[in-house]
Amino acid sequence: MAYEVIRNAMVYFSPTGSVRAIARSISQGVAINPREFDLTLPSVRERKVTLEDAEFVLLAFPVYGGRLPAIMRAYISQLPRGKRPVAAVVVYGNVGFGDALLELYDLCVSRDFDVVAAAAFIGEHAYSSVLGSKRPNEADKERARVFGVGIRQALFTDGNIVRSILSKGSGATSKPPQLPSQITFMLRPRSCESCRNCVYSCPVSAFINNDPANIDYDKCIGCGACIKLCPHKARVYMDDDFLDDVAWMVANNQDPKQPAIYLPPNLPEYFR
Repeated sequence: MAYEVIRNAMVYFSPTGSVRAIARSISQGVAINPREFDLTLPSVRERKVTLEDAEFVLLAFPVYGGRLPAIMRAYISQLPRGKRPVAAVVVYGNVGFGDALLELYDLCVSRDFDVVAAAAFIGEHAYSSVLGSKRPNEADKERARVFGVGIRQALFTDGNIVRSILSKGSGATSKPPQLPSQITFMLRPRSCESCRNCVYSCPVSAFINNDPANIDYDKCIGCGACIKLCPHKARVYMDDDFLDDVAWMVANNQDPKQPAIYLPPNLPEYFR
């Protein structure tokens, strides 16, 4: 069915900034009166997302170990139910997106959303600066913008995405890393300038008493924001087994992957 759309709600979770860059590029291509819901920080998630009638919704989330972050699965399950067009987008670190896109699709259907488009884009891996290095780059952002133009066309034509066309993105050479609860960090005291950028950017408020040296690992989701966003490179991973897993992933996933794009089949190949 064709949709009468007058607004575009961007709903995303982006601890290290990659998902934000992709979501904004897609919305630039959609070009329909965007409004932004950045769910990264806890203070924002305390407020419920309100979705309007005649609104297209872009849902964009990172992939952790082949799945959506648990806190986002719970959040999506609370979005207002109703027939509205959505695009399901995940961003992964050049290893594989596993079940994440299928999972997001199913969550959309559980809220009675119509999935008109879906995609898996690449960002720099949370645990490595080599995997997906400096991505999304300008080419990725342009590809996301063109995908957004394709979404705009899909909104005015008949056709939704059927689950069966979505592939699992586990990758031929992927290996699950340790669970986030097993990841530990070490602060380099001589490098730390006590700017608390790590504290303020943590999406789950895992720092005890706002102390950069004191992490509640029961809260930590292993997003890597405290490492990626530290301007002084003062924090490093310290678990040998985990670092071995990361080294394995780096050694076996060097070739840059390209986005996986899913749009209704009646659109031109240009958008794919």
